[in-house]
Amino acid sequence: MRIWLYIILASSALLGLVSSFTKEDYEIFRLRDELEATEGKEVTFYDFLGVKSSASQDEIGKAYRTMSRKMHPDKAKQSFIASRAKATSKPQIGQKNKKPSVHVNKTPSEREIQAEVKKASERYARLGVVTEILKGSSRERYDYFMSNGFPSWRGTGYYYARFRPGLGTVLVGLFAFGGGLVHYGAMYLSWKRQRTFVEQLIQDSRKAAWGNDSGIRGIPGVDGAMAGTTATPPSQTFVRENGAAVLNRRQKRMQEKENKKEDKKSKVAKRSGTSTPIEIEPDPGPQGVRRKVQAPNGKVMIVDSVGNVYLEEEDEDGTKQEFLLDPDELPQPTFGQTVLFRLPVWTYSTLKSWITGVQAHHEQAEVVGLGPNNREETDAGGTQILTNGSARNRGKKNGKLHA
Repeated sequence: MRIWLYIILASSALLGLVSSFTKEDYEIFRLRDELEATEGKEVTFYDFLGVKSSASQDEIGKAYRTMSRKMHPDKAKQSFIASRAKATSKPQIGQKNKKPSVHVNKTPSEREIQAEVKKASERYARLGVVTEILKGSSRERYDYFMSNGFPSWRGTGYYYARFRPGLGTVLVGLFAFGGGLVHYGAMYLSWKRQRTFVEQLIQDSRKAAWGNDSGIRGIPGVDGAMAGTTATPPSQTFVRENGAAVLNRRQKRMQEKENKKEDKKSKVAKRSGTSTPIEIEPDPGPQGVRRKVQAPNGKVMIVDSVGNVYLEEEDEDGTKQEFLLDPDELPQPTFGQTVLFRLPVWTYSTLKSWITGVQAHHEQAEVVGLGPNNREETDAGGTQILTNGSARNRGKKNGKLHA
């Protein structure tokens, strides 16, 4: 469950980083769009004022005073009217001896003048807002967007352009998520459920056999309450017949190890004399008195006097086997068992075995082609001996070899 807690905390942290834009941010975005529409693309607030991005407050104020005199609406009006009168330096055709005259265009109409004054007023007001942003606390916010990128207008608001992955990226991402995280979560939940089931089964079996969860048999005659409540029919209490018991794989391995230890100790005892005590190792099978109980799922369980619980199963031949129930024998899953890791390993091993098999086949074919069945030998008498037992004589005629 700890891994899911980490995932939730990481998701919460990522969601906390996503915040809505403030009113000042929207003002910066709107002003930037207006500058790009009127002044040109990639024009920054610093370019509009004619200063560098590292300019101080005094330099920004000085640049504002200079630009405000140039962009004042009254001066813009006069410049617009004067721009209609242009001097023509080239003489007209057929009048070579005449001096250049001033060609005066038609005076602009009142509507044109008002439109130009309106544009100049908007530009002048924009200059003041830009100066306030760069001289105030919003300058840091503007520098941040200028370094990391500005969002774009998407019809209803400003949004950053999202990365749109292709089909291959989507498939790889789904494989990494499903084959890694989801697969590990499913394996972990299955392991946890199996472990809980085994632990609960052991507890129920101990309680049904000895009356407590510890699984240790009480002292007869002392623990009367236990003796009165946990008495079982004599048919359910038994001892191993002829000292033999059916062992599972783990018990067999343990028994083999113990037998090896006993052999070594017996050799040492023989060398040291008959008075040397021999330590007897405990039997890995059920200890002492055992009781049979039936689990809720119908399985027959065997509980010994030390609390070990065994599952009794009978095969088709009628042979009964006992398997020790131990929750620690259930291995906890790891990320290395997920499809994300096992599929590339399986693919690599398959390709490697296929390539090595093809190479071995080619080498074998070359060995067969150059083997003793296709070799030709020539004896000292000039007779060519073939592999099929036939021979071909070579003689000389006109100084040339012939068959």
